[in-house]
Amino acid sequence: NLSSLLYLSPIIRNQEFLLLPAEELHKLLASDDVNVPDEETIFHALMMWVKYDMPRRCSDLSMLLAYIRLPLLPPQILADLENHALFKDDLECQKLILEAMKYHLLPERRTLMQSPRTKPRKSTVGTLYAVGGMDNNKANVYKNKTLKKYDLRTNIWIQAGVMNGRRLQFGVAVIDDKLFVIGGRDGLKTLNTVECYNPKTKAWTVLPPMSTHRHGLGKKFKF
Repeated sequence: NLSSLLYLSPIIRNQEFLLLPAEELHKLLASDDVNVPDEETIFHALMMWVKYDMPRRCSDLSMLLAYIRLPLLPPQILADLENHALFKDDLECQKLILEAMKYHLLPERRTLMQSPRTKPRKSTVGTLYAVGGMDNNKANVYKNKTLKKYDLRTNIWIQAGVMNGRRLQFGVAVIDDKLFVIGGRDGLKTLNTVECYNPKTKAWTVLPPMSTHRHGLGKKFKF
């Protein structure tokens, strides 16, 4: 299964990967389903593949580099690539590097620069959280106060934390990589509380309450 070849670094260094023909490597690099933590991992894998047989493989470099999502690489790597010996005399490679650098230098124009190279692979887009809600046992409908996350790379749900209290019908938003839980019901009354979960520290912070108690994700208006 080619999509699993890049799951762990030791496999990348395996002969099976290094001996792939260019046509097979192209299928791997083009896949949205490659299981990697970031685009940098795939880029370094390509470099290892090329360097394994440089005299023969340099001619395939620009074709294969087009399937690396260069705009999603850290800008420091892109700056080093511009004058790298493997790329500096290859016009097609230079075009791809310039495209990626513009993506970083002109963030206000990114909506006009969308392409398959700016689309993150599925395993790198982040984490999906499920917050609170109803239990399977409807008699205990308000007892679920868990915070669970789904890891796209491992395809499993795990418990990430527990809210300070049970609640249902609350609002959730993500701002600056933090998860905010707003209002809702605790089974007895509508709440005005606002809490913030930081995935990095795995800690909850209680923020100033809203002036109005709210539950539900929307409000009906009559016109």
